[in-house]
Amino acid sequence: MADHVISGLIRRRRELTGDMLELLAKVDAMAADVEALDRTLRLFCPDIALETIPALQHRPKPDWAIRGQVARKVIDLLREAQGPLSIAEIATQIHGDHATAVHIKRIRKCLDRQRARDTIRGVRFEGMLCWTLSA
Repeated sequence: MADHVISGLIRRRRELTGDMLELLAKVDAMAADVEALDRTLRLFCPDIALETIPALQHRPKPDWAIRGQVARKVIDLLREAQGPLSIAEIATQIHGDHATAVHIKRIRKCLDRQRARDTIRGVRFEGMLCWTLSA
């Protein structure tokens, strides 16, 4: 049994070191690209201070919803609601106090798509545009 475990661990180590080598090759290629850009920048602006140019880091946006999940949550909320709900009420019920402008924007887009499909409809309720399921 130990031989099976050891061979599996060795295989996994080989996979990881292979992945590391691929990543190192990508880093080397990117470093060469940065050097070429630096030389080009110096051609056009010889006195540029390249070390003062900060790196731009791409941070993936937290994707709180898988495709179609927003629509499912919104429709489920409207189905269970006692009356029409505003966008703010929908966002609060889905995200609690953590509802951000991004969440509200995604919910608004979802509502617009569902209205175009005649799944939901907008109604005026207490002076606000609220949403309910289509009959």
